[in-house]
Order: sequence, then structure tokens, then C-alpha cells
Amino acid sequence: MQTHAIEQKNRLILGLGQTGLSVARYLSANNQPYKVMDTRERAPGADELSQLDSEALIPWNAEQMLGYDELVVSPGIAVTQPEIVKAHDYGVAIAGDIELFAQVNRLPVIAITGSNGKSTVTELVGKLLEASGLKALVGGNIGLPALDLLPKASDDAVVVLELSSFQLETTYSLKPTAATILNVCEDHLDRYADYKAYVEAKQRIFENAATIIENSDDELTQPNNAGAKRLSFGFSNNSDWQVDVTDGVLRRGERAVLPLKELTLQGAHNALNVAAAFALLEATGVVINDAVLESAKNYSGMPHRSQLVAVKNGVTYINDSKATNVGATVAAVNSFAPQYDKKIILIAGGDAKGADLSNLKDSIEQHAKKVICFGKDGGAIAELDSSKSIIVKNLQEAIEQAVVSSDPGDCVLLSPACASWDMFSNYIERGQQFEQLVEVL
Repeated sequence: MQTHAIEQKNRLILGLGQTGLSVARYLSANNQPYKVMDTRERAPGADELSQLDSEALIPWNAEQMLGYDELVVSPGIAVTQPEIVKAHDYGVAIAGDIELFAQVNRLPVIAITGSNGKSTVTELVGKLLEASGLKALVGGNIGLPALDLLPKASDDAVVVLELSSFQLETTYSLKPTAATILNVCEDHLDRYADYKAYVEAKQRIFENAATIIENSDDELTQPNNAGAKRLSFGFSNNSDWQVDVTDGVLRRGERAVLPLKELTLQGAHNALNVAAAFALLEATGVVINDAVLESAKNYSGMPHRSQLVAVKNGVTYINDSKATNVGATVAAVNSFAPQYDKKIILIAGGDAKGADLSNLKDSIEQHAKKVICFGKDGGAIAELDSSKSIIVKNLQEAIEQAVVSSDPGDCVLLSPACASWDMFSNYIERGQQFEQLVEVL
């Protein structure tokens, strides 16, 4: 058996969807009582829930919350909501699906968070583990919910979890073998009281970690946790795993491990993701052998993350629609600058979620040829450098302007620095539209 028995409690799941449904499935399989509340009239997953228990879904009612032992809160619901705070003050425990997973899991866990790059690193670590001969169970904030990984457990398995700040808020018992915060920049300030609260939520990943993997170039990824072992990755030469852009090589200490030009992944920031993945594997006891190196070289990344779309009329088009905050776009622009300095036509805009956009100003001034802005906060981005900026109504007009503004050898980079909700259902739809528009050029 790869799990402990879950403690018997009367639980109320708040929010259905993918996560809430995974909790309901798990509790049903373990003969645990539960109910589900959701504010939506027709919650996604309601049909499947009714097959588990036709009476499980009940109306949202703050007073009824007080009658349960524990609220299992889905990541999309803020624990600062008054009714949840009241229940907690009344003595009702607050947890999330990752906390339930942590209480019963017995497998080694690699835990990954960060403002940017966490999905790429999570998927990459999974592929590298498989290349080493181990079984990787990858999930959490991407792919399968954590509780759905448990039936797939085996003695040779390692769990790789991408964790959002929202998930970490309700997690207390997770004991990762290795944990990392890849980077921290302003994000989700529409949910948090301030930047400090967001950083503190990220830092929760380190509380019980055996080994901490920190970014040597980002102080906010470096906690005060004297009890844990540490490894580092970064561009600086004091990193355990260094991306040496001057010599074009990834190093472990003084040893050159991999020429950067052999990586399929685009951009120096993605080389940093590879360094982080290697550090996580080392902390887990995995040998970085030839099979692991080949897997790293061949990994092409996830869709909509610095993804090469096409080269049309000598112009390179990159889809980085997943860049939903300023830090991600700064990383992308700076990463492509060595190859396309002053030749980057940046397409940016959308819903900035209350973030400070001014941190994008230096990258635009130093490296961008043009900035084509659209969406709710496109005007604010245009103000960062009005001499280079063009405001358009939509993504189609942005592509049209990019074609007019580009010359052979240029790079058109969709890296919005904003969420997509003002014009698209999600960043995937935004990226797909970009790819379709490029395809017909």
C-alpha cells in the first residue's frame, strides 16, 4: 500500500469543478461522508457527482458550513471569503485537496511552484524521471488532480506536483523530498491583500521540505529554513546548477553538463527551467545520466509557452500566450534578446489583474523594436514607451500590424503580460488564435 488511511471526518467540499470532483471521488471510494456546495446553478461535474451520490450537491449556505468538521476548499475559492473565515473562527478546519493527498500519501514528492515556468518544469521533471527508469505521477495544478494520482501509485513511483499559491494556502502536511519556487513576480493581486501575502503563500511549499531548490538570482525564492538541505540554480556563477550564457553551457559546479545549443527549448529562461529540473532530480537521488540528458535535449516544451509557431518571410513567430503576468513577459523578452535584440515585435495586453506593469518598461526600451498593444490594459502597456507602441482592437489587428512593422530577421513575440479573460476564455484560446492567424500569412 502506498497510502495511509484518511481520518474519518464529516467534510464539506466547497466548489465542484475538476478539483472538487476529485475530492468527492476519493471520499466516496473511502466510504467517507461529504456534501458539496457550489455557487453556480449548474456546476461543472454535477452529472458525475450525482452518479457518486445523487444528494451530495446542496445549495450554498454559510450557516450550514458551521456544522461540518472540515471545509475542503477548491483553489478557485478564496479562503478569505467571510463565510469561510467565520467557519474557521467557529472551529471548522480548512483544507484543500493537496492537504488530503499529503495526509495519505507515502511516495516521495517533488513539489514545484513559481510565478512562471512551473508547468514546464513539472512536465519536464516527469519526463526526466521516466527516462531514468522511474515511474512519474505528474499532476496537481496541471493534468490530474493529486488525489487522482493515488490509484496509480507503485513502489517505483515519484509524485511530481505543480502547486499554485491558492493550493498552498490550504496545505499543511505536505513533506516534499524536494521543493522549489522557480521565481516570484507580481501576480494574482486581485486575490491577495498585497504582494507580501502572495509571496508568503508561495513560501509555504518549503515548510516541511527535505531539500530546498532555490533560484540564486531571486531572493524571494530563498526562505529562512535552516533545517533543510539546499541546492540552487541560476545564471550567476555561485549557482550549483548554472546556466552560463557567456559560454553557452549548463554547468554543475565546475563541470560542463550540456551545451545550451543542444536544447530544443527556446530561450535562456527555458535553459533555466532545465537547470531547475536537474537540481530537483539530484535532490531526489536521481543520477543525471545520458538517458536523462537526451530526454532534456529533446523536450520541446508545452504549448503556448515560448513555442515556435512558424517562420514566415524571414520573420520568426513565437507563441508565449501563457505569459499571463509581467514577470513572464520580461523573462521572455530578455531571453530572446541575445538572438533578436532590437528586432523583437512584442504583442501584449489583456487583463493585468491589478499588477504593476512598469517592470516591463526597461525590457521594452532595451530590446523591443515595436510593441503592439490590445485588450483591457493594452493602453497602459503602450504608455510605457509611447514612441514604440501601437494600440489595436484585437489580436487579428495585432498580427496585421506586426506584418507591416517586421523585416526579415525579426521576431514577433506574443507574450501578453496579462490574463486573457477580457477577450478570450483562457490563454489557450488566445494562443490558438495567434497560431491560426500566423498560419494563413
